[in-house]
Amino acid sequence: MALNDYTGRAALTAVDLINSYDVMTGTDTLTSGNEAAALLRRRGWVVDRPVSAANLGRLRDLRPRLRFVFGNADVAKSVEDLNRLLRELQAQPQLTDHDGAWHWHYARPKAPLPERVATTCVMALLTVIAEGDAPRLKVCEGSDCANVFIDASRPGSRRFCDSKGCGNRAHVSAYRERKKHAASDDDMSY
Repeated sequence: MALNDYTGRAALTAVDLINSYDVMTGTDTLTSGNEAAALLRRRGWVVDRPVSAANLGRLRDLRPRLRFVFGNADVAKSVEDLNRLLRELQAQPQLTDHDGAWHWHYARPKAPLPERVATTCVMALLTVIAEGDAPRLKVCEGSDCANVFIDASRPGSRRFCDSKGCGNRAHVSAYRERKKHAASDDDMSY
């Protein structure tokens, strides 16, 4: 799977926003305007000051509306819900080259930051789906993790959001389980 730069940044913005709230523990790491601005800047958004409290709330409210797409086997339902969100946001696609390269903007002109982020993230997720890659929008299979991720591996077989964290813990656990069963099998031999 290959995401172009613009779509990839927007899709990864969605991932970062969603994962800023841990659904398993209820921990929220998007608690200030500075954190929100930093999250967006990491993905290439031009944000020159902290996000206002009202806009922070809107970004936080967006997370569950995007999360449902990841790991959802009902692609038609995902598309229906994302299209509904686009209508609510009054998306107005327009081609622009304001930064020297042609690309799409989806929010209405002069839209507030959360609306620009939302429309761009929704369009990126719809693009992933339209290109046949909905199965690559995944939820981590780690036993203590529910982070979402986009599986960009060549075979599309990634199971964990982070191979060093969740993947490693799962492999260590499986190894210990195999060793335990091997030891119990040895005890049963005559």
